[in-house]
Amino acid sequence: MASHYYSRPIAAFVIALMGGIVLGSKFPGHLAAVLSVGFFGAGYVWIHIIRKKATGVIPVIFFVVLGYASIQPWVSPNFSSKHIQHFSDETRWQISGVVDSHPVEIENLKKFVLRADTLKHKKASYRVTGKIRVTVRGQSPAFARGDRIVFRSRLRQPRNFNNPGGFNYRRYMVFKGIWRTAYTKGNRLQIVQKKSSKDLAQQLNDSRLAMSALIERAGKGPSVAVLKALIIGDRAAISSEIRDTFNRAGVGHVLAISGLHIGIVATVAFLFFQKLLCFVKPVLWRAWTRKGAAIFSLFPVFIYGLISGMSPSTQRAVIMVTAFLMTFLLERERDSINTLALAAFIILIVYPPSLFSISFQLSFMAVLSILYGLSRTRHALRINSENLQTGFRFWLSRKIFGFFLVSFFAICGTLPLVMFYFNQISVIGLLANFVVVPLVGFAVIPCGLLALFIYPISSQIAYGCMQICIYVLDHVLGIIKFFADLPFAAFKTITPSVLEIVCYYILGWVLLNFLAAKLNPEPPHGVLRSRSDPATLHTRMLRAGKGRRLFQFFSAVAITTQDIAAWLRRKRGAIVGILLILAFAGDAGYWLYQRFWHHELRVTYIDVGQGNAALLELPGGYTVLIDGGGFSDNNVFDMGARVIAPFLWRKKIRTIETLVLTHPNSDHLNGLIFIAQHFNVKTIWTNGESRATRGYKRIKKIIAQKQLNQPDFKHMPRKQLINGVEFFFMYPPADFLDKKAGQKWRNTNNNSLVVKVSFGDISFLFPGDIMAEAEKELVGLSGADLACDVLLVPHHGSRSSSSRLFLANVQPDVAVISAGWKNRFRFPHSTVLETYKKSGCRILRTDRDGAIKLTTDGKRLSASSFFSTVDLARNN
Repeated sequence: MASHYYSRPIAAFVIALMGGIVLGSKFPGHLAAVLSVGFFGAGYVWIHIIRKKATGVIPVIFFVVLGYASIQPWVSPNFSSKHIQHFSDETRWQISGVVDSHPVEIENLKKFVLRADTLKHKKASYRVTGKIRVTVRGQSPAFARGDRIVFRSRLRQPRNFNNPGGFNYRRYMVFKGIWRTAYTKGNRLQIVQKKSSKDLAQQLNDSRLAMSALIERAGKGPSVAVLKALIIGDRAAISSEIRDTFNRAGVGHVLAISGLHIGIVATVAFLFFQKLLCFVKPVLWRAWTRKGAAIFSLFPVFIYGLISGMSPSTQRAVIMVTAFLMTFLLERERDSINTLALAAFIILIVYPPSLFSISFQLSFMAVLSILYGLSRTRHALRINSENLQTGFRFWLSRKIFGFFLVSFFAICGTLPLVMFYFNQISVIGLLANFVVVPLVGFAVIPCGLLALFIYPISSQIAYGCMQICIYVLDHVLGIIKFFADLPFAAFKTITPSVLEIVCYYILGWVLLNFLAAKLNPEPPHGVLRSRSDPATLHTRMLRAGKGRRLFQFFSAVAITTQDIAAWLRRKRGAIVGILLILAFAGDAGYWLYQRFWHHELRVTYIDVGQGNAALLELPGGYTVLIDGGGFSDNNVFDMGARVIAPFLWRKKIRTIETLVLTHPNSDHLNGLIFIAQHFNVKTIWTNGESRATRGYKRIKKIIAQKQLNQPDFKHMPRKQLINGVEFFFMYPPADFLDKKAGQKWRNTNNNSLVVKVSFGDISFLFPGDIMAEAEKELVGLSGADLACDVLLVPHHGSRSSSSRLFLANVQPDVAVISAGWKNRFRFPHSTVLETYKKSGCRILRTDRDGAIKLTTDGKRLSASSFFSTVDLARNN
């Protein structure tokens, strides 16, 4: 029985290790209790080994404990008193330290990690430890890893946009050992001391820079950036447009250095050294040519892995190739799945947070899907081999069919992960891979790798190889763009839940095993039919004797139990299939209710930092998005793509019936651009005011391209009823644009669209960024109609808004403030907070509470935040 469970022991242990790492990240801080379980398990195993007894599942538990303990330094660290985590982020420090990573340049920015050692403020100086992620804007002195620098900046703690399903940026930084960030200008950074000697890392980086310069000399355009990614793993220069093009065509994986690259290096090196060792007679006489070639091949494999940056996919490929080559040395049979598990095990032992890396998950799941899928379909390949004639056509058909299966299993195996992280499916991916991968894998990469290894000998030959690569890539990029530009090439998807992902993989396992059973109908080994065979039963009953009825009874029960177990093994596919149908049905029913069958009005104030965004889910599934947050430059950070869209996809929302733009400032507008482009939007409501900004021009272009319905504000009905919810446009006046020239106070903020949303007895007011002058005019126009239960505090809590006159007419029970954590405007202002507290309303803040959700059936109001349930009866 033990051999059955541990036929691939490394695979079983690495799954246990992963489980322990996940438990450790979810429930940190219980190391002592978990270690006690581990010590008990170790003692149990030791005793059973001495007694030569089976240990059962205890070794698996031991590896769960190992995984839990290994992740604790990242999720539950013990900081020294000198760690930068203890120093205030309100103080502008003079920071000095040593550059700990190679600076990465992105447009006008440089990003690197600093190993800080000194903080100074006025006359005080502190010796510190810890890493800081530094961003430098503008021109700065040229510095490199190992240089000592000094600059002034505040220390910021990495923070998330706290919305359900959002990217955990803080955890991402913590797993890199970074607990603080800093921003400075290039002219404020000074180099104190240059590093005198070069270590191995610097020498490798110099090699990468030399190859990068060679590629840049060999050509121009996007092919240069792509070739850097393919050969030296440098993807910094690849534009977002090129990435999107590759992803839409379904060939984004080509940009990552993985098994294809490492396999080419290993194969060429092995054949070269095998031929070379044939001329060494002592090696040839002892039949050590293959063993020697395997050993010598490790050197170029590791050198290339280091030069290319050792990403998780590269690490996996290097370890798998190493294990494969070692089988020649040890003369052992190769098990691909065990080799893959060994690679994962080594990576996770060395760096446990790798488990949460997207590239780690995609890389290993793709390879596992290929290996397991081919193992289940190898009988079909064998049948095809027997039916086809030998010759070139036979060889070619097998290669094409094999390539099709590899691509098919890789795409299917990573599909739910791609949906989970990227929310996109490429329909054209299988066909595009048929064309692109051979051109890149058999032309560009071999030629580029030849240039890489021949560069120290002849730079001219290497230069010629790079020119050939760029020439081929120019045509490959044209092919990829052709596929990506097809209207049906790809589409955005909702985010699958963890349950749906698990069910998907179980379904794949069931289908593959069903296919294997159909292709190979022989009964699987290990089914104990003989024990329940009638003849065997008769013999055992005779041995029991007629007078031993009790023994006969228990024997029959035991045999019946074995029959049931054998039946369950034979029918496990059908049983699992039924359970999957029930799981999918329950999941579908849950989400149908959440999206379309509910009867409440749900309003979620999304955490977008310093900006406004609110999602309204009306009874029957109608959705309205009021503003989208955003920063001044979407090229630096796209709020719509990074925050709003993932939040909507997680809620299974792909259609936004109505977008509402209160006014065209970037902190309200720019997050809507991505939504308007990539979601099914039907209508957009605005006040009609324009601005000469890049963001406004972009959204107007999208409205025209997609022919969205945009009613003219001047003639738009002031009240609209949708699914029982009333929308009342209270401000600005219909002729406000005509008055703009004569009223200096009437700026973009004061012209904000003010919307009151009412459902039954409960109402919500969205006043945009209006200030005191507009509030006064609004009170004069609407008066008592302004009263509401929930108020989105105007202008993020600025003291230029929330006048006493305005609050006296609104009289909210709940005030929601949407503002960024410790923002540079210092919103919300302390006097405004005091005013709302004195009014007796409940104050909720996105900078402290995260996303805030209020739900009403038209009579009662309930609230919850990203961190907890909110008691609306309690005052601040």
